[in-house]
Amino acid sequence: MGMITQRFVQEWLVEPEIEGAREYARLSITAELDGLNIDGQGIIPWTQIIKAIAAARKK
Repeated sequence: MGMITQRFVQEWLVEPEIEGAREYARLSITAELDGLNIDGQGIIPWTQIIKAIAAARKK
């Protein structure tokens, strides 16, 4: 998995997992009442996030 670094309060830098690759993603992630807003493109509902965390803990 690529490295994820928090640059500012609501900005994250996602580095590629392939060594030498030059593609990076800069994401704005904000917590809202309905869920996490990713770059203003959509909201991941809190219920989905909680389910994903629960599933990851079972692995």
